[in-house]
Formats: sequence, C-alpha cells, structure tokens
Amino acid sequence: MPLTALDQARGHRLMAEVAESHPHLPAAEVHVHRQISLVAELTVDVVLHGDEEGFGQWQRALGITKVKPPRHLGGGSWASSGHITRDGITVVLTLHHRQEAPVLAMAVAA
Repeated sequence: MPLTALDQARGHRLMAEVAESHPHLPAAEVHVHRQISLVAELTVDVVLHGDEEGFGQWQRALGITKVKPPRHLGGGSWASSGHITRDGITVVLTLHHRQEAPVLAMAVAA
C-alpha cells in the first residue's frame, strides 16, 4: 500500500508533539516513509550531523534507551543510531560523525 499524505501527517504530528514537549531540541532532518522491516509500517528518520550533544537531547526526548555502537562508514565518517516505536510509528534517530574517533564511540568503549 502506498504512503499517503495522511500517513505522513501522523509522523509529522508525532515530531511536533516531541518538539512542543522539548522546545530546546536542536533542529534535525526529519523524513517520514513507509518501512515494513521494522515493528511499525511507518517510520520517521531523525538525522543529526556532527552534533553529539543534540543527539543525546533527542535520545532523551524520544525515550531511546539503547544506542548501537558507532559504525565506521569509511572516509572518516561514523554513524550512531537508536530507535523506538511510539504510537505505532518507529522513530529512528541517527547521528553522522565527521571525525576519526567519535565521542560516542569512546563513551561506549569506556
């Protein structure tokens, strides 16, 4: 079944609720799409670039308790991510690092 504008609106409403509850969250890229491989059929990707502190703020605001260890993407790029399902929508939080040793990698290793 194709994604509808009404489906997208559900994802954007969830993000608006999070932003209203946590008005000091840094801006992030937000993408709403259909993803059938996760728990829910609707997925919201929240993406930050190089902002470890902002990633932590979003993680707490969304209630994500587990974050995967950073994975090397090549060329000095790393990515960290975690997810949670809320109101039937899977929210995937991702941080792209642009450095050789991401802060989160050191925190996970410690």
